[in-house]
Amino acid sequence: MKTYEMTGSPKPYFTKKEDFTKAITDFGWEHSKMTKKDNKCQVLITDDITKSSSKMLLAKELGVEIMSYEEITELFGLND
Repeated sequence: MKTYEMTGSPKPYFTKKEDFTKAITDFGWEHSKMTKKDNKCQVLITDDITKSSSKMLLAKELGVEIMSYEEITELFGLND
């Protein structure tokens, strides 16, 4: 099981984050908040890996893996 946090929009792959969450939960992934104090997040999923949003900066600081929505949809074959 992997834990993840999201930033940005999952479009055009999914219209809502809720739909994306449901799809990857079916593969054993679980949503988790990313925090400095007690981080349990393993992957930050974003629409743009070049962003410098607060979540992206925190992920880099904590050593959290960063993946795009596109990479996740390809990983699980959700773009078929």
